[in-house]
Amino acid sequence: MKVFKRIASAIVALALVVTMFAGAPSLTVEAASGVAIGGAVIEGGNVVVAASGQTASDDGIYHLIASDPNQAGNTGMEVAQAPVAASANFSFPLNKNSAESVLFKKFTVCVMKGGALTAASNSMYITNPEACGSRAVARMDNGKKGILTDASMDNLGMRTLADLGVKQATVSLPLSKISGGSGVPYVYNGKTYNFDTRYITAFDNYLGRLNSQGVQVTMILLVDQASQQEFINPYAYNGLGAHNYYGLNANTTEGIELLAAAGSFIAQRWLTRSYFGMNARVDNFIIGNEVNAWNEWNYMSCGGNLPVYTQEYANAFRVLYNAIKSENANANVYICTDHHWALNERTVHGSKAFITQFNNYIRSQGNIDWRLAFHAYNYPMTSATPWVATANIQRSQNTRFVSVYNIDVVTDFLSQPELLSPSGAVRTVKLSEQGYTSSQGEDIQCAAITYAMLVVNNNSHIDGFILSREKDDPVIEVPQGLAFGLMRYGNTQKPSYEFYKHAGEPDYVAKANAMVGVDLNTLIAPR
Repeated sequence: MKVFKRIASAIVALALVVTMFAGAPSLTVEAASGVAIGGAVIEGGNVVVAASGQTASDDGIYHLIASDPNQAGNTGMEVAQAPVAASANFSFPLNKNSAESVLFKKFTVCVMKGGALTAASNSMYITNPEACGSRAVARMDNGKKGILTDASMDNLGMRTLADLGVKQATVSLPLSKISGGSGVPYVYNGKTYNFDTRYITAFDNYLGRLNSQGVQVTMILLVDQASQQEFINPYAYNGLGAHNYYGLNANTTEGIELLAAAGSFIAQRWLTRSYFGMNARVDNFIIGNEVNAWNEWNYMSCGGNLPVYTQEYANAFRVLYNAIKSENANANVYICTDHHWALNERTVHGSKAFITQFNNYIRSQGNIDWRLAFHAYNYPMTSATPWVATANIQRSQNTRFVSVYNIDVVTDFLSQPELLSPSGAVRTVKLSEQGYTSSQGEDIQCAAITYAMLVVNNNSHIDGFILSREKDDPVIEVPQGLAFGLMRYGNTQKPSYEFYKHAGEPDYVAKANAMVGVDLNTLIAPR
């Protein structure tokens, strides 16, 4: 979404809001002694928390406290007790979808000191929310080739998808589109929420048409300016109207509750939804867009402070992760970053630094199976030859940018032991937004797309490639030299249409090689 939107309006900064939040402290609870929580998992209808180590308590009891993400570890409700000992196991009801639910809580062992509860351990969240989700519907993992579809009324039949052999598509859901509706009452954790019936029904239709073509859907959840206020992180209030999208809100109790309800509703509805005989399903969810580029795509005033900013995003991510996985156990949930890698700029954190910070924070409170949606655009984006290394794009962890040429930098980085998923697997990468311009020649676009698919098909850690876009955008992109479409705006096909349709076939690879005078097969780095 680097170039798909331009914001013209700006507002005066609200100095009071900046002052209120600039010095917000971290809520990470450090172990006060030798007590450590090793895990918090769902077993049947209960949650089991295991702790080891021993410290004194005035009453001889360990008190297990369940807190919201925005609370300190010694604040919340007591869910279990155990005698002070070298190890302790706590078991208590999950209470999913009730006012007493602990699905989104973090757990901390506390002790009584001088008449007050004091945190005595680290804090840990439930790490297997999928244990209470449904696996009734299998995933549609039918292939890596994908596209950002043309959703205009004249193409709602999705006529080109089957012809192209596309198996994946992304759709965006700005949360304003479901905010404040008068229909679809949804009761969650004892409260009733109303989501917008008209838009949700339109999405039933859209998703059903994609699924009926054998296309797997990845949904991108976005906070736009018009979203219900509780969706918007308070750190973003001073920038409303001046940025494309805003940070999700796990900073307030109301925000946590709404995120949990919305995530659960979306995952549940688009798991088994039937619409006029079509299945309307979403297999994957991306939380935010290019969140490392915080100023433009995930605005929060704390964005320049990487630890605080990442904590805000990670807390919201975990709420949505637990909400989604507790309904659709087979869903994959992704963070999203752009092509900056080792380059850190004033308003953009390098993806390498952001992913490292995010992973460290998540692991410290319970490792989960997050995935990465990455936008491996050329640099600059008007460059039409992704197979060419440049000073900015190198096969090195110190590279400034990552394109498909050096995407192995990302998958190698994720292969490190400390970055692995809870199962020990390398986290998969979805190239969820890729564009190759025809502005420097339609033959070169053919070769670029051919090369990109060679890279994708030879890297086992890449689970999808979403080409942006099906049709040129003549208003914003083409004037910037970004004619990304397989079709011109008048619906006539470019040569790249056939090359994407036949991507990977030897005859078309040979044609692409001849077009640019390079053997593209020799320029990939298989993984």
